[in-house]
Amino acid sequence: MSDSDKRERLRSLVARSGRLLDDGAFDAYVGLYAGDGRYSMTAKAPELPQPMTWMALSRDELGSLFESLPSHEWDLGERLHLISVDEIELGDVATVQSTFCVVRIDAGGRQELYASGRYTDRWRMEGSDWRLAEREARIANRLWTAPSPIPL
Repeated sequence: MSDSDKRERLRSLVARSGRLLDDGAFDAYVGLYAGDGRYSMTAKAPELPQPMTWMALSRDELGSLFESLPSHEWDLGERLHLISVDEIELGDVATVQSTFCVVRIDAGGRQELYASGRYTDRWRMEGSDWRLAEREARIANRLWTAPSPIPL
């Protein structure tokens, strides 16, 4: 696979990750991760010296989180990820930097910018395709109209 093909595949996988979350295809989303893959959501608050971690989960913990959703009441609404891949550094592990916005549509059809931030992904080639070894979603906003357990 050429470097150009690798970059295009990584762009496609980053975009797919957002679509899978939007579509509620949580098993397929978890399937993007390597067996030892990790997800974290962090935010920088001006009153704290270091970024705070809101969520830090292994691949298996992500799967368990999604499996537990039907047993809870959440006002999830619909979500639409808009993701721009900003930079790709290829190597044994590819680092992909992206900017994202998540638009939320509530039950009344109203939409709002729900979250925005940046992904820092580390993708590792396993077999013939890339798997997500680590994703950090660093969010720019810290206040949401409706809290959600679903990763961004």
